[in-house]
Amino acid sequence: MDIECKHCHTAVVFITESTLKEIKKQLMPNIRTLSHQVTARTEGAYSICPQCDAYALGIDMSTAFPIILQNGQHLTIHELELW
Repeated sequence: MDIECKHCHTAVVFITESTLKEIKKQLMPNIRTLSHQVTARTEGAYSICPQCDAYALGIDMSTAFPIILQNGQHLTIHELELW
């Protein structure tokens, strides 16, 4: 069973703490859905909605930030089929 965003019901993805620091350093975004999830497969990971927080994950950038799907697959938001 996927963990869903409370706002839009899209399956959340995970980012590492180092990715979160890089996002804040480069974009300083207003992240709406970030939360620490103990159910993440990657220790120290944070859940985030790729739909609600697409900008923070780098949707407008040529090279987006790395994300981890709930099945453990590593990719970027550009590789998700949300839209």
